[in-house]
Amino acid sequence: MERFFGNRAITLYPSGTAALAEAIAASAAQRSVSTAEVIIPAYGCPDLVAACVHASVRPRLVDVAPSHWSYDSEALRSSVSSNTVAIIAVNLLGVGDGSTELIDLCRERQISLIQDSAQDLPREIRQWPGDYVVLSFGRGKPLNLLHGGALVGPRGDQTSVSIRPERYTVRARLLSSRAAAIAFNALTRPLVYGTFSALPGTGVGQVVYKPLRNTALFPEHAWRRVGKAFDLYRQKPSYGREIWAAAIEEWSDLGVVTLTAPCATVSDEPLRLAMLAPDRTARDKLVEDLNSTGLGASRFYGTDLTQVAGIPEVVWQQGPFPNAKALADRLFTLPTHALVNAGTVRATRAAILGWHRSQRVARLTG
Repeated sequence: MERFFGNRAITLYPSGTAALAEAIAASAAQRSVSTAEVIIPAYGCPDLVAACVHASVRPRLVDVAPSHWSYDSEALRSSVSSNTVAIIAVNLLGVGDGSTELIDLCRERQISLIQDSAQDLPREIRQWPGDYVVLSFGRGKPLNLLHGGALVGPRGDQTSVSIRPERYTVRARLLSSRAAAIAFNALTRPLVYGTFSALPGTGVGQVVYKPLRNTALFPEHAWRRVGKAFDLYRQKPSYGREIWAAAIEEWSDLGVVTLTAPCATVSDEPLRLAMLAPDRTARDKLVEDLNSTGLGASRFYGTDLTQVAGIPEVVWQQGPFPNAKALADRLFTLPTHALVNAGTVRATRAAILGWHRSQRVARLTG
């Protein structure tokens, strides 16, 4: 794995969030500032906030661009201050992280660039301009081990700078079990997932803020397991997005388009397809129609970070972030796992075309 990442040091943690917290803490330790801040996008996983809070660094939200996945450039530059210790470049679902645009700003301001690649793990070697790269091996991630994460740091740096390692927990051992893997594989089937997520108390599909609890370094046996899994991941045939290509091209004429990032090639094997509906009403109707036939659509996070349930006051007091809200209103995702076949694509295409016909009829009769 170190050779794959240009002989950079790799340290394993119980989650990608714990690895991200360590990268944030390391960035803060390199600068002497009164109130350390890390810039994060206003739309994203609440674990971004949890990592900042755990590292005792203030999360500074910045709005996203109005038409693609990146920071709003004007808002970003105005948000970088003397207290900024890092900018987090998030690779959302494999669409890209904008790191090539951010690296010059980070070098100019002498702050760290942290690439959050929890949702994208390439099979081929690539250049990683960030000072730190964060990977996740949790449920639903590209390399799915149900738990775990990695921090790719500077060459020769394998020290934990500010976060006290905790014990490897019983929960982590349970998540490593074969039974947990079987349960997750069953849940990847859309109809099973839909049934299970509808049950009260399961928590599946809910987006809530959860403080980071465990930052234990992985024991030696877990290192060997991750290394073997990484080799197998790189060797297995990829499941690309080309199966969706013709449908995606057709949908663009209906106002349903793909989310892209500037200066980035969309992954051939995205975690999920990131699609944009014309507005929130259309998005919600599309997701409802798609899921009524078990097609596995998702609203993803469904809101910007300021509106996530349980989010700390330091976050919900910030804003407003109109572009992040618009993205949260329009974004929906479609599955790309190995159970998705040509029949799935045909059924999805039929549902979206049916939605468009109903919209046209409503306009004509309205």
